[in-house]
Amino acid sequence: MSVHTVTLVHKEFYNPTIINLILKPQQPMQYHAGQYIMLGFKEDELKPFSIAAAPREDGLIECHIRDHDQSEWMQRLFALEAGDQLIIEGPKEQMQLADNHLPAIFVAGGTGFAPMKALLEALIRKQAAMPIHFYWGARCQSDLYMHQQMIDLSQKHPNIEYIPVISDDGDNWNGKTGLVHQQVLQDHPSLEKFQVYLCGPWPMVQTAKEAFTKAGLKAEHFVS
Repeated sequence: MSVHTVTLVHKEFYNPTIINLILKPQQPMQYHAGQYIMLGFKEDELKPFSIAAAPREDGLIECHIRDHDQSEWMQRLFALEAGDQLIIEGPKEQMQLADNHLPAIFVAGGTGFAPMKALLEALIRKQAAMPIHFYWGARCQSDLYMHQQMIDLSQKHPNIEYIPVISDDGDNWNGKTGLVHQQVLQDHPSLEKFQVYLCGPWPMVQTAKEAFTKAGLKAEHFVS
């Protein structure tokens, strides 16, 4: 697959460990919600990141990136400024919207929010009318880095319910606490008639998948 040069046009710190990068490809790049790119400085050290938006009219690519390891590579990425160049490979297949009209449950853990946001935007563009329950789990409130935007979105679209869940109970947090997949099951003990989309840290995905299957979720109605 060919490698493209991209220019960083905007960088925003959501919090000290999570950034939003807006990238402009040298040549137009076709992609759909749910895909990812390989991003980096040299071809032999590219790393995978989900595209965090449905295709944009301006052709730009959005990525939400967490610094997990404070590696030299990640420090270099976080130090980039507008105008700097990177290389990408892709887009590559990760997940896509199911072709059904079942009530949907989105479950995002941390920056696993990125592809869930892209899929949600795609559904909104399709003017999907089914109930959509969007769960976002994070350790602390600052990791819900688009919290207000999700509140605004749910207020604008009556069929979208936004449920944020914090695992480390914060002093100023009045919402749901605990593990996000357990909150899903508390609200929906049977998942037999739902379409579920899931993205987050690998252990969380494995645990949730097992629990959701026991709650009646059908394999063909599960995207992760």
